[in-house]
Amino acid sequence: MQTIDAQDLGKAYRIYARPADRVREWLGGRRRHQEFWAVREVDLAVRAGEALGVVGENGAGKSTLLALLTGTTAPTTGHVRVRGSVAAILELGAGFHPEFTGRENARMHAALFGRGGSDLEGHLDEVIAFSELGAFIDQPVRTYSSGMYVRLAFALAVTVDPDVLVIDEALAVGDQHFQTKCVDRITRFREHGRTIVFCSHNMYQVKKLCDRALWLKGGRPAALGPVDSVIDAYLEDTRQRDRAEEVAHPREGAAALVRLVRVALEGAGGAEVVQTGEPVTVRVWVERGPGARVAPGVGIAFVRNDGLVCYCVSTEMDGVAMEAEGDERYSAALHVPSLPLLGGGYYLNVATTDAQGLLCYDVQERLCPFRVRNPSDEYGLMRMEHRWLAGGTRP
Repeated sequence: MQTIDAQDLGKAYRIYARPADRVREWLGGRRRHQEFWAVREVDLAVRAGEALGVVGENGAGKSTLLALLTGTTAPTTGHVRVRGSVAAILELGAGFHPEFTGRENARMHAALFGRGGSDLEGHLDEVIAFSELGAFIDQPVRTYSSGMYVRLAFALAVTVDPDVLVIDEALAVGDQHFQTKCVDRITRFREHGRTIVFCSHNMYQVKKLCDRALWLKGGRPAALGPVDSVIDAYLEDTRQRDRAEEVAHPREGAAALVRLVRVALEGAGGAEVVQTGEPVTVRVWVERGPGARVAPGVGIAFVRNDGLVCYCVSTEMDGVAMEAEGDERYSAALHVPSLPLLGGGYYLNVATTDAQGLLCYDVQERLCPFRVRNPSDEYGLMRMEHRWLAGGTRP
């Protein structure tokens, strides 16, 4: 059964050059506004028990879309239907009365969901326990830190047991302990057939929590499908724009001491697709600036598409000197005889350094994107060398 059904959903805002133009237009004058479409042409169907991730750059329309789904703003075009009760964690502090205490805000929230009497007290106990606010539950919300806001907002949203839970960047503020607690509760929601719409800039969390993803670009859907493929496409688009920006506006200053000239990834099957267990080689060429006395070094990081650094090593760590090629050019090659990474999308971050590894001169990210294919049934981040032992046998 579909819990969310949106057709041709769009939201436009009127932008006025001056506040007085709004009044003049309302009094019957000519049109004095410009339309800004925050969201446009969104078709979306989300099933019960499904978790949908929403990704995109700042200003792409993510928060506006969530506001449309939760009914806090009305669409300009199209329609949206949500079946069942909805609980949302949107912008920080939204829905709270700042002069009321956390307990008083929790009472008002419970009343909106029809909870009262003895059920209300049990609900409040659950909110206080989940939020871990302790005595702060009886302090005015205006005195709360951003982390305390999130604790209360998340506790209120999950303790009413909604059919649809909408989360906008809430986990970005909480500490590691509370994030883990929230992720566990979201996972339980999925297992119980609830629907989740989760918006975040943390691609690892989106991949971990969601089945599908919607990528918004300029307010319009750029991709909708399996979470891995959508996030890979989004990160590749980000990488290409970063590279275009670097070409248009190259870095100056310290980077000129040891400049990164070229990075190449070589694998048995080519530079773009590598198989788990195959050898790979990363070749790096750098150029030392005129008059620079520094002995150049280089650091290389293998990074998963969600930003997780899988492995990082440098010439300084291993006591290796780069090879001089004349005219202030140097090179180094990092050879990995058996790549342990399992399936997924990856890229390289590379930085030039001094011989002691204390200074970084030229740092470039999202280089040489490649995919790893894993022919086995293993899953996770990397393959670990192992063998099975008979019971009681010593390794």
